Amino acid sequence: MKKILSGIAVIACSITLVGCGNNSSKSQTSSSSSVTKKSSSVKPDPNASERTWTYKNNVFDAGNETYKFTKWEVRDSVDQGKKVLVLYCDVTNNSTKEMDPSNVYMVVHAHQKNSTSDLELDPGMVALDENGDDPLQQYEDGLNNKLLPGKTVKAVMIFTLDNTNPVRVTFENPDFKVIGSKTYKVSKKISKADQARLNKSKATASNSTAQSTKAASQNNATQQSNTSNTSSTSQTYSFTTADGEKVYVAHPSQGGTIYQTGNDTGSFEGDPDVIAQTQQMQESIAKANGWE
Repeated sequence: MKKILSGIAVIACSITLVGCGNNSSKSQTSSSSSVTKKSSSVKPDPNASERTWTYKNNVFDAGNETYKFTKWEVRDSVDQGKKVLVLYCDVTNNSTKEMDPSNVYMVVHAHQKNSTSDLELDPGMVALDENGDDPLQQYEDGLNNKLLPGKTVKAVMIFTLDNTNPVRVTFENPDFKVIGSKTYKVSKKISKADQARLNKSKATASNSTAQSTKAASQNNATQQSNTSNTSSTSQTYSFTTADGEKVYVAHPSQGGTIYQTGNDTGSFEGDPDVIAQTQQMQESIAKANGWE
């Protein structure tokens, strides 16, 4: 009898443990599901737009949307010889309406100093892979596609680097006033060889710009010289009076009064015939050229 009772007790205990194990497993599954659900969505808030914008601990709360920056790296740019700063983030739509996460570029800016200025960096693109595809396409789609209410997607922000100096990223409120910033020491993630290539490419571009400016300046000077020479000679006319005197009539290139000169102005100065013929020639030239 004792053996029977003992066997029943063992069976009961086994059933109890199995039940406890199942309950524990269900509890863990439920908890895991809950965490997953919380990480991918939030309850839409109709008043999300009224929230105060903040930036703290890598989280940019912009009211309707929240950007949680998770990591960063430096990659090759689609522009040969250049590098880009890539900021990875999780974007959550806190509102009850669809949102465009890419609008973040209006209030998040990257700055980098060169030898003379504090530059604002342009958005960029990473280099394509061996198949001609964008390796970050899914993240870029996450930023550019409309985001449904309460949903979260993974995205990236990309900025084209000017050099290897630190990059300061600023975060602004709706009034475009900076409310926070973070500095990224990009040189730590760029190899020495790539740093040398980047600086060389920058120097080459600067020299090319300087040469182009100099060439354009020289070309303008040449054109102005040619115009001046043409203007001073192409609109000069002459005729000979009955007395054999040479009279020159010209019109200024920029407009003005027709004037006359001679090889010996004193020989015909005040001569009625010369004056009459000069006036006649002036009128004829003026009429022909539309100077009247």
